[in-house]
Amino acid sequence: MAVEKNTEGAKYQWIKGERFGDIVTVADDQKDGKWLYFTDGNRINPDLVDEFLLKVESDRDVLHVSDNQQNPQAKTIETVKPKQEVTEPVKDASIMGKMITKMSKKNVVNVPIKLNLNIPTPQLYAMLSEGMEEEDLNDEIMEVALQQIEINNLTEYLKENISTFLSEYYS
Repeated sequence: MAVEKNTEGAKYQWIKGERFGDIVTVADDQKDGKWLYFTDGNRINPDLVDEFLLKVESDRDVLHVSDNQQNPQAKTIETVKPKQEVTEPVKDASIMGKMITKMSKKNVVNVPIKLNLNIPTPQLYAMLSEGMEEEDLNDEIMEVALQQIEINNLTEYLKENISTFLSEYYS
């Protein structure tokens, strides 16, 4: 591994071993080059850092770990999606846009949208549901599906679908 030379104050999270989930800070005082020492008094062989630790640059990098209620020794990772930032500023509606909005309130149409998502087959779903509650499994599948959709790509995709729909609707 290559532990950076200037690691003082760097934060890491244990991703393997009995300290799984713990966040540690590299100590300023490195007694020797054989170990990487942490402020909590623990140490690790620098060659094992990549295998056992994950560098934490910001709070978004922290893996949220929860204890297993049946087995307190077992810990699991809860994935947390970082908040996505809106890149385009919201612009005010024009006079025409405001008029269209006001006059169109009662005309609601259903715009069909097709998304291609990778989800488990019914057979795989049946197998997975044997080990999980259905609601929990569906929540996991929803999270996987949502991770496949990027906001910018979705916005572009929606624009194309709405444009096509409007062309067909008004023809």
